[in-house]
Amino acid sequence: MKKCSLLIISALIALTSCEDILSGEDGELSSNDIVLGLKTALNVGTDSSTAMLSLKNGYYKDELVKILLPQEAQYVQEKINQIGGIQYFSSVSDEISDKLEELVEAINHSAEDAAADAKPIFSDAITGLSIKDGLAILNGQVPDKTTKSDAEFDSLAATTYLKQQTYGALVNAYAPRINSALDKKIAGNASATSLWNEITGKWNGLMQNYQSSALAVAAIKAYESSTGKNLNLHEVDTDLGEYTTKKALDGLFLKVGDQEKAIRKNPFQWASDILRKVFGSVYEALGGKTDE
Repeated sequence: MKKCSLLIISALIALTSCEDILSGEDGELSSNDIVLGLKTALNVGTDSSTAMLSLKNGYYKDELVKILLPQEAQYVQEKINQIGGIQYFSSVSDEISDKLEELVEAINHSAEDAAADAKPIFSDAITGLSIKDGLAILNGQVPDKTTKSDAEFDSLAATTYLKQQTYGALVNAYAPRINSALDKKIAGNASATSLWNEITGKWNGLMQNYQSSALAVAAIKAYESSTGKNLNLHEVDTDLGEYTTKKALDGLFLKVGDQEKAIRKNPFQWASDILRKVFGSVYEALGGKTDE
């Protein structure tokens, strides 16, 4: 990124009070303008993101944020694809396979059900944005982030700041709502929790029975010998609520970041005067390349 951002920051530091600090197309830009502009941008990003993701299929039909099966379920899916043709396993593997896509749908609808709860947490963090942090964020710098070169412009600075300020609170707020949503009957007449319990119950039962069946053990050994693959079959378990909470928040911050980049890329397309004024100043100072 061009070093224009460094020049802007240097100028801001040199002007140590809340006096006018930048000049934009619409007139002088004060530090109060900057903070208001950043808060407006963050509110736009978080409001639109939570609104989109809380809609039906907000997660499920969006491939960028769709929550896939947890690792243990992926393991089960992989193994039943491998052993499904073995007679001893075929009936149970078919039953499990039918439930896996239902589980994906139920997990994503649970995340959609919880998405709206993020809005007040975001609002609290945005309200507390300081002038000092606002100056850094506007110029593509993450406050107190020492691992990033000062010369590098970060078009996700506001999103990263917001994640730093809210992630713990979001986990605490999301986890109970996610767990509650996972228990709701969302996919057909089943909940994500009941589907997961059914899948793991069938799979783990199959593994327990397989170990005691000489016929099944012989079938697996024959399969491994003919394919050269070690199936490494074992029972599974996972904390579905913890997994879904993390993935739901990953998707949420991805969407907030997309909104931030869109504002920085073309601030003059937005209806808000303060967004055009504040982000337009940096956009022009950097030659229209703040999205790099």
